[in-house]
Amino acid sequence: MTLTGRFCAVVAALVLANACASTSPLVRQQCYDPDGRLSAVLKPLEAQQQKGCVAASDCEALKREIERLAIVCPGHVPTLVANAVIAHEDHRREVAQSYLDEVLAKTPAYPDAAVLRARIAIEDGNLTFARRLLTQQIRLTPDHAGLHEVLGAVLYLDHQMTEATRELVVASELGAPKWRVSYHLGLIAEAAGHTDEARRCYTEALAANPGWAPAQSRLKGLRAPDASR
Repeated sequence: MTLTGRFCAVVAALVLANACASTSPLVRQQCYDPDGRLSAVLKPLEAQQQKGCVAASDCEALKREIERLAIVCPGHVPTLVANAVIAHEDHRREVAQSYLDEVLAKTPAYPDAAVLRARIAIEDGNLTFARRLLTQQIRLTPDHAGLHEVLGAVLYLDHQMTEATRELVVASELGAPKWRVSYHLGLIAEAAGHTDEARRCYTEALAANPGWAPAQSRLKGLRAPDASR
């Protein structure tokens, strides 16, 4: 499933009875049933993406409709999140960041939005911001696996291996995908020179997600114990 597909599922699950906020009578009149309208566009978009967006124009039309809905219903948080995910997948990081900052300003405790915002910060090399945001969100929602998983990645990139391992273990206990956790634990083990442990972790990742290229590549890159003999 694509990144947008996964977040579409998250957004769809979070589409509850969110009221639309606007000071404009015209916008208020147009903004009816934003949850239903968003769901009605997200479902066909996800279906198109599962087909690989064979007709690219169809996918683009659905994306533009979600973007238009954010203008009509500017206070509808799930629509803002959906637009952020789409913008990020389309490599428009600044646009995605803007949507996510707006979401977090409206709803401080929103872990799924914080996870994507932290990922954008990581891509920009801003580990300090990512760590601060994730730490704040964990205080508000300590049982969210994604927050701990991404914080583990931040700590790994910051060469804090012990702390990174701890966060990944917590993420695993909270239900983070085993293949991702095992892969990142493998990276930590490999960085520490623990080749056997790294090999075991990559093998576990592939057992849970066969054919996953990054784990295959890392595993092939590790020499067998007797390869240099």
